[in-house]
Amino acid sequence: MIPARESLLKAAMLALAVLIAPASAMAQVGEYHEPLNEKLPPGFTAATLARVRQYDPFWMQPVRVELPSAGTVSIYSASPDPLATITAPAQFSVNAGHIYRLRVSEMPEFPGVELYPSIEIIDRLHPPVGTAANYPIPVVLSAADIQQAIDGQMVTRIIYLENPRRAALVDPLRRQTPLTVSPTDNALQEAGNLGRPMVIVRIGGRTPSGLDMPVSFFGSGGAFDLGETVAVNTGVVKLSDRKKNLDGLASDRASSQRPVARK
Repeated sequence: MIPARESLLKAAMLALAVLIAPASAMAQVGEYHEPLNEKLPPGFTAATLARVRQYDPFWMQPVRVELPSAGTVSIYSASPDPLATITAPAQFSVNAGHIYRLRVSEMPEFPGVELYPSIEIIDRLHPPVGTAANYPIPVVLSAADIQQAIDGQMVTRIIYLENPRRAALVDPLRRQTPLTVSPTDNALQEAGNLGRPMVIVRIGGRTPSGLDMPVSFFGSGGAFDLGETVAVNTGVVKLSDRKKNLDGLASDRASSQRPVARK
């Protein structure tokens, strides 16, 4: 039997998007008022909530970045030098209360394109002890998001942990479809009406402009842990990959040793 909390964390991560383009507004649910919003300077909301909530600086929140198919993800934190470059889907751990810069590239659907989205970690999950790596916050960069950024639009997504009591009211079938709100609305408040906002993802066309780029562009200096993932071109083989190879070898060996029926 899967504990209720584990089931909730596995199934209830959704996204709400804001496009700087015409979009349909989503109806308000309840009278909740959020003084913060996604339009504030990047990193401000995370830093404000960190001061209020006093996040444990030693807690590392796993995040999983997914691209349309393949590609690489580089992670930056207050430095123009990447902390790691990982093949997608890329899982790593970061601090709540900080903003990080990513570089996504080598995407077969977008040859030659490099984008620098940011992820602002405004909350953390509380999984069962010892299972944090099993419940990363999913940051899904869709082909539509990437194309809109290439076309000069800014896409802002709020990843939130769904409130199961409201899920049945908003969507009886619990279809995990992204919701879109108008640029004039407070997307952080809309996400708060539906659950608990976790991450603000901003995807645009801005890229580093040489040595004059402020260090703040690359994040706020939060900690980073590669966790179970391995950086690209390091020559390191993950134990899970080695086990698969050994299992395959054992299977082939067993097949070769099967007795052959003689006529």
